[in-house]
Amino acid sequence: MLSGYSRDADGKVEVSTGSRMPLRHQLGLSPVRETESAPPQPRAVYQRPLKTVSAPTIGEEPEEMFRLPSNSFFPSNPWPDKEVEGAYKVNPILTRMLGGDAGSRFDGWLLTVSSQIGQIMLTMPNAMAKMGLIPAIPLAIFIACMSLWSMKMLICLYVARRSILIVQKQWIGEDGVRSVTQYHDVMGAILGKFAKGIVMVVIVISLFGTCLSQIVASSSDAYYIHGHNGPDKRTWVLIFGAIMMLTPLLPTFRHFRIINFIGFFTSTFTTWYIVIQSGVHGITYTQMNLRPRSLQEFYVGISVLVSAFGGHAVALEIMDSMFKPEQYGGVYLGAFFYIFSLTLPHSIAANLAFPHKVLLNGNVYGAMPASHVRSLSICLMLIHQICAFAYYSAPLYYITEKALRVHHKPFYIRVPCRYPVALLIWFCALLAPYYGTLNALIGACTSPCIAFIFPALAFTWYFRKPERRKNASHKPPEWMRAKWLGGENWTFCFILNYFMIAIMLVNGTGFGIVFSIKQIISDVHNFSLFPACFQC
Repeated sequence: MLSGYSRDADGKVEVSTGSRMPLRHQLGLSPVRETESAPPQPRAVYQRPLKTVSAPTIGEEPEEMFRLPSNSFFPSNPWPDKEVEGAYKVNPILTRMLGGDAGSRFDGWLLTVSSQIGQIMLTMPNAMAKMGLIPAIPLAIFIACMSLWSMKMLICLYVARRSILIVQKQWIGEDGVRSVTQYHDVMGAILGKFAKGIVMVVIVISLFGTCLSQIVASSSDAYYIHGHNGPDKRTWVLIFGAIMMLTPLLPTFRHFRIINFIGFFTSTFTTWYIVIQSGVHGITYTQMNLRPRSLQEFYVGISVLVSAFGGHAVALEIMDSMFKPEQYGGVYLGAFFYIFSLTLPHSIAANLAFPHKVLLNGNVYGAMPASHVRSLSICLMLIHQICAFAYYSAPLYYITEKALRVHHKPFYIRVPCRYPVALLIWFCALLAPYYGTLNALIGACTSPCIAFIFPALAFTWYFRKPERRKNASHKPPEWMRAKWLGGENWTFCFILNYFMIAIMLVNGTGFGIVFSIKQIISDVHNFSLFPACFQC
């Protein structure tokens, strides 16, 4: 045993082992008999007993299920060793050909801007002329603000659904992939399977009608280039319908980067062309449309405004396609202000400069004087409407893939399942190509429900319990939760939702459907089905 050490003349340390006496004796401690020694016992560790709990269903979650890491909306990577992209995983060569994997915040902003505005901004001047500028402007601002709040609610519901599915380990399937999250998936998780079916029907009608309108709008725009000397509008429907049959070849929203840039440029150019052209012409004071001429025209105009600011049918698919969906709140806010800066100024300018022509033409190009710049603008909007068809047909393709259970299959298997949907849209565009009234009817039937009624109902129902409001990962803005507005009871939010539901049910859906159907009947009487030309 070691007994001590000393240093020699050179300063080196010499260690002396000394006697074999145990260390306890050297230190003057009492000896311990070997027979009394016992092998060291492992240190006792307290283990909390495990509590087995059956996996709860959405709507019956315990309080702990809402708690997520404080530094992020979602756990950073709950299954790091598995492939979580699912339907977004496509051949890398195809991805590079289509502009790369577009899932950044800027890509989400571009996609939102390009999909929210398009052919609808060509009918907004006519809608505001029918309503009258005095009531139309404040109503447009009011509907835009309600749209912003409803998008906030949709984001909260998406976060709640994803949080619960992550805890239940159902966010990623057994095969290690996940499906694209869609609007009706979120509503079904919150309101139940029956509600999911109803919401899906409304979503399909909205997307189908919007895609149909893109083909009709393209034929209407192309007709203004050539006029009576060129092909009729039915021929243009055939031509542009054939071009739009290429859209099933785009896998997901992450493969839309090139299309997003094209859509952003074309819509921005067209908006400012209309503003500048109206400014050059000047204000026409004698025929200004300040008030609605009839109650029917007023509600038809409201339907178009609701469609313009209520394009939430593809919003959750856009959010889901981002690498970090929790960032979509700021992305949508930035896109919202840009969209608002495009849609409102050009509608007001066109009504001030060409009030009579705007009132008579469902498409604003009918009011613009013929010029090379107008022809260029029309060509750009034709390209944009092809892009818009791709935006609004993609969710329909996802629904079809899920129904046929090929959503997780390789892309070459999914493509043939998409074409029956695209062909059916093309056929219906030939059947009844009534441009302005189609937008009004679609907006009255579906847009108030998708953009306002469904989010308000789901949000109010889901967050009715105090523990859900307390532990929610994503909450309303602080000013809406101020003490004088109800505090953490969210009283103001719920009252606002009830008001939104009542207003949109009566004014948006009720009167809008009645008057839009009357207008449709009038158009059928004037033009018949499969017309060669309409509003020519």
